[in-house]
Amino acid sequence: MVLVARARSGETDALGTLCDMYRNYLRMLARTGLGPRLRERVELSDVIQETLIEVIRQFPAFTGQDEVALVGWLRRLISQKLADLGRYHSRVKRGGGDAPWPLDAPMTGSMGIAGNAAEPGGRSVNLVELLTLSQTSPSEAAVRREATVILADALTKLPSDQAEVLWLYHVEGMSFEAIGKHFGVTRKVIRGMWAKGLASLRQSMGTSS
Repeated sequence: MVLVARARSGETDALGTLCDMYRNYLRMLARTGLGPRLRERVELSDVIQETLIEVIRQFPAFTGQDEVALVGWLRRLISQKLADLGRYHSRVKRGGGDAPWPLDAPMTGSMGIAGNAAEPGGRSVNLVELLTLSQTSPSEAAVRREATVILADALTKLPSDQAEVLWLYHVEGMSFEAIGKHFGVTRKVIRGMWAKGLASLRQSMGTSS
């Protein structure tokens, strides 16, 4: 990735562009990682801003050569930030159950964003294919940007609850049951939110079901 190389060579403009490109990705990681209770205590925008400050501060130590390495590094940074927040607020109010999701843990589900997830009607959807359908050059776009980063950008057009359900299900690999516990609602409600979110995503990207 040219931008990564330029940023590693010390070009501040390139590093600024990278921060802008990955802002939505970091936002989705932070939103889902914070959880509903902790989100009541901290401002999401503050978490993102503080994480971006850390990105700039620690970037000279980043040794990765491509976007895959960069995405993993960013994920670890925000995971550490959320863990610090969780520990701090746990000390402030013991027993709040606000520990953030372990973003650096392996996916719990059988499918990530690159795989197919079964829809309620028995059909399947590949979010990578759905996302790249709207790109001028799908193959080039897929090489240039990680699918999860493209998804994070696309989800900014959706209601926040639908966006979060899609992210947790397709990226974090969580089941409908687990997401329901996260939201404090039933599995059926989550499936409904997932279906609406998927339909909204398709509509926003000009694709059909």
